[in-house]
Amino acid sequence: MAKSTDNIVLKGASGTIADMLTLTKKRSGAIILGKKRGASSVPPSEEQLGIQRRFKRAMQYAKAAILDPVVKAAYQAFAGPDQSAYNMAVKDAFKPPVVESITTKNYQGAVGDTLLIRALDDFKVTAVNVSIRTAAGAIVEQGNAVLQSNALDWLYTATVANAALAGTVITAIAVDTPGNETPKEVVL
Repeated sequence: MAKSTDNIVLKGASGTIADMLTLTKKRSGAIILGKKRGASSVPPSEEQLGIQRRFKRAMQYAKAAILDPVVKAAYQAFAGPDQSAYNMAVKDAFKPPVVESITTKNYQGAVGDTLLIRALDDFKVTAVNVSIRTAAGAIVEQGNAVLQSNALDWLYTATVANAALAGTVITAIAVDTPGNETPKEVVL
């Protein structure tokens, strides 16, 4: 793939040449010259079909998201030189958040004990929901964690005593702007 920024031969050119090459002009003004892609003769796999479905949902989300001026402005601020708010919204919807870690060292089952959850997203994590269950699966408590000043960590403070600490299952679910959810569990 070749790039051209000020080429007298390609200046103002776009489209396909001789059914072999495709010229694409980027927002920055650069012209990208690449091989023309054709349709595949191999039917898509189930994994590929799943990715296509996710991509269609991401495009639907992006179309709706850029209709809201506040959301559109937030995505536009995140966009690079050759990207639009729509591109960023598609990317955000396609890629779910990640719960990187759940720190349990300050949780001993007492009211006021804390859990620290690190949740990341390519755009923004909007919420982290926490649930604490006994080893038998009974819910001890559940609620929302609070975003900390570093914008990475979320703090959950226990409101119910948990006498049976061994085998306790702590689940944190990170939620991003499009509503993608990603859970992570730890067992004490």
